[in-house]
Amino acid sequence: MNSPTAGQGVSEPRASVPVVDGRRARGNRTRDSLAVAAIELIEAGNPAPSSRQVAFHAGCSLRTVFYHFDGVDDLLHHAAELQVAEYGPLVAFIPPSGPTMFRVQITCRQRRELYEAISPVLRVAKARAAMAGRIDDLLDRLRLRLRTQLTTTLGPEILAREGFAQVMLDTLEVTTGWPNWSALRVDGGHSAEAAEKIVVYTVSQLLEG
Repeated sequence: MNSPTAGQGVSEPRASVPVVDGRRARGNRTRDSLAVAAIELIEAGNPAPSSRQVAFHAGCSLRTVFYHFDGVDDLLHHAAELQVAEYGPLVAFIPPSGPTMFRVQITCRQRRELYEAISPVLRVAKARAAMAGRIDDLLDRLRLRLRTQLTTTLGPEILAREGFAQVMLDTLEVTTGWPNWSALRVDGGHSAEAAEKIVVYTVSQLLEG
């Protein structure tokens, strides 16, 4: 066999190409489109969309819904997960420097934007008894991310409490958490702007006290 001469070049071995499971990808897209349909129905004012309504809104058959989900509860849980995954990045880690009030205001504004985006679906999902545990697990994962943001953004102020630093962090977590926001908006009847002002005031008073 002749060796390759100059100019002919040598063929490089092909890099292995991952095999994409087309069916799985299409299935994931269908699951997401059904979840988006449920989200749109909820945001339009439907507090309890049925499987049939979701199927109609998504432009598919009822059979498709039950092929991809075990029922409405399973569908709504996926919808809530999509919302948290999409809007979770709204919570950014702010450097722990500069005026305290500025960092408090930015933190509370981020929470407002996040909570207003995810609350409609979360409220509907959480109201269904069969979903309570699964939604609580989802909220726990979100809570850990938000707690980490507090320890970073307001770290100097929290650590300044020395022996009470843990208590301060726990109190800030409750004050800025989704359950408190939901209580202000639903039980208290406050607008998003008013609820944000209440949270900003409470946090600033805690840090100054």
